[in-house]
Amino acid sequence: MALTNAERQRRYRQKLKARASGEAAGDLVRAMVERAIAVLWRMRAETSPEDALIDPGQAPASTAQTTLDAFRAGLARHPASLLALCRSTLHGGAALRPEDRALLSSLLEIEAALRLSPQRSR
Repeated sequence: MALTNAERQRRYRQKLKARASGEAAGDLVRAMVERAIAVLWRMRAETSPEDALIDPGQAPASTAQTTLDAFRAGLARHPASLLALCRSTLHGGAALRPEDRALLSSLLEIEAALRLSPQRSR
């Protein structure tokens, strides 16, 4: 069933209201994490195709990952690996696009805020 224009506008206003009130913060961070995982996967595949198959949880090579979904599952098993990969990608001198660099930096800032760490200068 197609949405009417009024229904589409109502849903859009609800989303804006949720974002402004902070209710959608979790959803926004989850979307950022998904984008960051895609960026990290792409960077690993571009820099060294063999390294893209290494489990981010430092598992033996026999558990090599061949898909983005497997890479994501490995990060889910070892959540600290996501932040470590973000840090190493940012500090490793990788040729990131400006928007990818901003995304990874933002995730690290969110982590610092949750740990009640002082804000880092960019």
